[in-house]
This record gives sequence, structure tokens and C-alpha cells, in this order.
Amino acid sequence: MQSFNNEKLVCIMERTLNLIDPKLMYHGKRVAYRLFKALYPLRLYDEEKLRDICVLGLLHDIGAYKTEDINAITKFELENAWNHAIYGYLFLKYFSPLKKLSPIVAFHHAKDSQMVFLSEEDKMLAKLLRDSDHADILQHLNIEPIHSDNMDIDKDEEFNRVFWHTPFTASEAESFLRMIVFSIDFRSPQTMLHTFAASNVAVSLAHLAGVDKVQVERLKTGALLHDIGKMGTPLRILEGTSEKLSKSDMTIMKEHVVLSEAVLKGCLDEDILNIAINHHEKLNGKGYPKGLDESTLPFLDRIMAVADVFSAMCVPRSYQNALPKDKIVEILSRMKDNGLLDKKIIELAVNSYDYIIKDLDIKSKPIIASYNGITQESHWIHNEIANERFDIVKEQI
Repeated sequence: MQSFNNEKLVCIMERTLNLIDPKLMYHGKRVAYRLFKALYPLRLYDEEKLRDICVLGLLHDIGAYKTEDINAITKFELENAWNHAIYGYLFLKYFSPLKKLSPIVAFHHAKDSQMVFLSEEDKMLAKLLRDSDHADILQHLNIEPIHSDNMDIDKDEEFNRVFWHTPFTASEAESFLRMIVFSIDFRSPQTMLHTFAASNVAVSLAHLAGVDKVQVERLKTGALLHDIGKMGTPLRILEGTSEKLSKSDMTIMKEHVVLSEAVLKGCLDEDILNIAINHHEKLNGKGYPKGLDESTLPFLDRIMAVADVFSAMCVPRSYQNALPKDKIVEILSRMKDNGLLDKKIIELAVNSYDYIIKDLDIKSKPIIASYNGITQESHWIHNEIANERFDIVKEQI
């Protein structure tokens, strides 16, 4: 996986969440800043821990992208607070390097009496997050997000040094990146599964083609991010029940590539960016969005294009089950014969079909189990909270 500095990684986070709701994203950034201003003078934490707390502030409402009408920001913040707090906690617990801090998000709207089972540190941070959250909501009630909201943040050298420039480890960076990609589940679980499948199929094809380790890692990064723009695609299109979209809906769907480029440009090396955004280009020049052809499409881009088609057929859709092997092979062969996709890569995919599917199945099981775990644990926590059993909830988290 390509290494990211903090600025580029957090920029991808912000731009991705901004596709869904800019108001909520700017709210998270302001809360992160409030946490920093309260904690930095106390010198309680080293800069790595303080950075993580600030990132937690940025992402504290990430559960709202799943559970609420995010346009009614005061409603979910002040009336239905447990819904997004619980889901946000679970998402950060299962899919981020912030697992140890995630209970703070679970209780960031709780009353003091409901926090008594937290550790003293978690209780202090949950109260601080709650107070920072509410103060920002009241200050910016019904105000559209504007960049001037962040002028003081941008000018604060100490905050920017800690938030942007305290480096993540390689594993932390990859975990955060996966977290943002998996947050597509808030919009469309099947899109997330397709992204995961496409990334794994691309890596399998690259190994089969003899691509060196460094290039495989670059392909893996581009593949993981290739559909990030779908965060800005209307849910009715992502989760539609018809295989064939109307002309107008197809135009909207195609915009996800443009949105992906807007999110990723400047944050990735050019070759990795192209892997992510060229997966709908065709060798005959009739793909989109740029109409590139075989003279301008590098080998890794071609692998990604095949992996995208392959995974689209082997992952279930809202309107159809996964296609059988013979049908997938037939479609891939036809695309090869029509000059749409690379002949050698298609032959690798067809000849190694069983291996690719078996490997994908093995690697998918932990992800599917995690999502099932989130659903089950969410129901359990809601039930315990409804019955005021906060001591049992704390034991679980």
C-alpha cells in the first residue's frame, strides 16, 4: 500500500465525507479543533495520542452517515443521539486503528450518570467530546458550511503540526484508508463488497501476471479507492432494483469517476490515481470518462478494468444474484473478442477463475463477519441501553 503523509490521508477522509454532507464534515473538523484547544495546554498526551483524539473528533459523527437524516443535524445530535453514537462506535471499533478510543464515541451524548462505568480517562474525554460537540452545534445552528468557519483552524500552527504532521505508521495509514473505503457501506453494502472484491481480484491478477511487489502494492491502493466517488452517488441509483439504468441515471452514475478524481487528485501519485479513475476506459476508446484507448492505458490500469468487470459479476447485486462461472467466462470472452479489455489479462482471469474465486471467498469471510457482528452488536447495545444497563454495555465495549 502506498505510504501517505497525514495531510494527504486526512484530506481524503474530509473530501470523501464532504461528498455526502459538507455541513457535517466541517462540524467534525471544528469539534476536532475544540478538543485540541482544550487538551493541548494540559500536556496530558504525547502528540500521537493527541492526533488520534483529534481524528476521533473529526470522525465522531461517522455513524450519522448510516443511521440518520443528516440534513436534520440538530435532530440526530440532540434527539436521537444513541443511534449514530452506537453505530459510529462499532464502525471505529471494527474498521479503524482507533479501537481503544471508540467507547468515547459510544458515550459522547450520554448523561454524566450514564458514564459512571467508563474509566476515568474515557469519561473525561467523552464529556469533553460531548461538550465540544454541543457547543459547536449551538454556535453554527442552521448555518451553511463555509470555509471561513475554519480560518482560525488553518492559522493555528500547533494544531496543524499535530493534526497534519504527526506521522501515522504504515499499518495505521492503511487501516484509516480501509475505514474510509468501507464507510461506503453507510450508503450501499453491495458497493463496499464490490470494492473489496475488485481490489482482491486485481491483486490476484497482478500476481498471476508476474507484476513485482512494489507495483502490486500501488495497484492495491488504486483498486481500493476506485469507487470512492460513489459516496456522492444517489442511493436510489446505487441500490436500484433494475439491472438497466435510465439514460439520465446512467449519466449520474458515470459521474462517480469524476467525483473519485476530485477526492483523490493531489493525494496520490499520478499512476495510482489513474488506476483508480481509468477502470471504465476501454481499449477501443469507447469507455468513460476520458475516452482513452490502448495506446494510453498502462498495464496496471488494464488489470483494474478487468478486475472491476469480474467483481461486478461475482458479487451479488440488489437486482440479481452473483452470476455463475460459465456466464462470467462468456461475458469476459466476449469483451476480449470485441477489443474492450486486454486479451492476456482476460485469459489469466478465465484460466485461473477457480483460484481467484476461492482466494476472494477466503479473504471476504472476515469482512462479512465483521459487518454481521456490527449489526448484531448494535441491536444488543440498543436493547441494554433501553433497559438502563450501562454497566453491562461497558463490559461489552
